[in-house]
Amino acid sequence: MLTSTVTVPASPTRKPTIDLLRGFIMIVMAIDHANVFMGPGHSTEVWGVSFADYPGFGEWFTRFVTHLCAPGFFFLMGMSMILLSQNRAGKGWSAANIMAYFLKRGLVIIACMIFLELPGWGVGLSGAETSSAGEGPSLPGTGGAGFVMPATVLFGLGICMIVGGVMHVFNKWQLLLVTVLSFVLSGWVISTADPAEAIPAWQNLLFIPGESSLFMVLYPLVPWLGMTTFGMFWAKIMEAQGDKIYPVALKTGAVFVALFFAVRWLGWGNFQRNEFDGFINFFTLVKYPPGVTFALLFVGLNLLLLYIFSNVKPTGIFRPVQVFGQTAMFFYLIHLYVYGLIGHL
Repeated sequence: MLTSTVTVPASPTRKPTIDLLRGFIMIVMAIDHANVFMGPGHSTEVWGVSFADYPGFGEWFTRFVTHLCAPGFFFLMGMSMILLSQNRAGKGWSAANIMAYFLKRGLVIIACMIFLELPGWGVGLSGAETSSAGEGPSLPGTGGAGFVMPATVLFGLGICMIVGGVMHVFNKWQLLLVTVLSFVLSGWVISTADPAEAIPAWQNLLFIPGESSLFMVLYPLVPWLGMTTFGMFWAKIMEAQGDKIYPVALKTGAVFVALFFAVRWLGWGNFQRNEFDGFINFFTLVKYPPGVTFALLFVGLNLLLLYIFSNVKPTGIFRPVQVFGQTAMFFYLIHLYVYGLIGHL
C-alpha cells in the first residue's frame, strides 16, 4: 500500500473556502497577539494550575473568541494535507513520496519555529507590558536548570504534519478512530499526571503541556493530532461529496456545539482548576491541552464558519482575507516582529 501509484483525477490543492476560513482565523489570532505584545496581555488556560482571572467580560470575550484559532489551524491543515495528497497521487506520486514530502515540510515548519518564530517572540515579549490579566501561570512540571527549548504552535503543526503524513493512506473511519483515541488517551494521561511533579521530556512532547527538564511545550503531539486527523477525515468525506459537504458542516457544527453544552453541564472533559462565577465560568475552557469540551465547541464553531465561508466569494473586502489564508506562515512570522517592534515604541 505504501508504494501504490494508482492514478486518480487530480484535484486542486487550494479551496477558496479553506483559504477564507484560514485567513479569518489569522486575523482573529492577530487581534489576540496584539493584546499580548501591546496590551495588558491575556490569561493562558493551562491544565492543573490556577490561571489569572479575567478582569471583566470584555477581556474574557476577546480571549474566548481567539480559541477558534488553534483548532482551526490544525483542522484546516489536515484538510489541506488530504487535498494535496490527492493532487500528488493524481500526478503519479507514490504514497511513500507523499509521506516524504510531509516529513520534509513538517521539519521545515519546526525549523521556522527555532530560527524565525522564537526570535520573534523574544523581540516582542522583551518589550511587552503585562498586568495581572496577562501574568502567565506557573506551568505544570518542575522544569529544570539550564536552557529549556520552547515548543510552540509551529512545533505542534510540524510534528502533526509529519505523523499525519504517514496516516494520509488511512481511510476516513480509521482517521476518525485516531481522532477519538487521541482525546481519550490524552485525557487519561492528564488525569493521572501531577502538575507539581516533574514531567518526563517524552511525555511533555507527546501528551502533557508544561515544562520538563528539556522543553516547554504548549502544543504536545497527541491531543492536537486529533484535530489534524479530524480535518483529514473531513477532507476524505469531501472527496466523495464535493460541495455537498458544506451543508453537512453546518449540521455537524450545530450538533458539536449542542454536545458541548451537554458535556459542559455534566462537568466532563475540561481540565479547569479555576472556578469563576456564572457565565464566564461555564465558558472558561482549558486550551492546554484541549479537552473534549474545548474540541466540541471550537471545532463545531469552525465547521459553522466553514459553511458560512462556502457561501462567500473571495472578492471585494474578502479578497484580503483569502490572501491572509494563502500566505498564513508568512503573515504569522511577520506579525510577530511587527508587533514586537511596535511594542518597543
